[in-house]
Amino acid sequence: MQIVLKLKKLQSKRCFSVFVCLFVTVVSVSCGKTEPSGPALECPFTEMNWNSTIEDVTAAEGEAFSTYDSVYGGLCYTYPKEYAGYSGTVKYMFNEEEALMSVAWAYSAKDADELTALYDSINADVNAQYGESGYQASGVGNYGNVWYLESGDIILSTMITSEMTALQYAYLHPLVSNTEKQQDTAK
Repeated sequence: MQIVLKLKKLQSKRCFSVFVCLFVTVVSVSCGKTEPSGPALECPFTEMNWNSTIEDVTAAEGEAFSTYDSVYGGLCYTYPKEYAGYSGTVKYMFNEEEALMSVAWAYSAKDADELTALYDSINADVNAQYGESGYQASGVGNYGNVWYLESGDIILSTMITSEMTALQYAYLHPLVSNTEKQQDTAK
């Protein structure tokens, strides 16, 4: 009988020791663990990241938003937003799973000279940070650059017509970026 009691006592000590070791391991692992960060979004006109949710956006930007259908199958949330001293609009485009796929800032200028000055300033900043653009578009009434980055493409574009003078500065999630590079590797 004493042997049985000693065995039960020994088993309970082992179970307790195993439980304590397991508890310490789980706590130490989970305390140091953070959400998977995914690709970085280093965007100068928002503090959101690619893991940001619609709730994160509305918490940061407010409830005064407009929406329309996003090109990625979800909704695009728009807010008035000042950037570089200009009052424009920030756009958060989500896909059908409500994952953030694109962030853009748009500005409608009073004239082509104002738009060109803003474009030149933003272009110089992005070139200084990431190097020369991998693609340059220039045509009648529009011009722009694309930086193909592992963290997602950056697109700076303009449109100048008799009805509109506008600039858009966009950051794309890697899942919707690098289509030119992806097509090259698929061949």
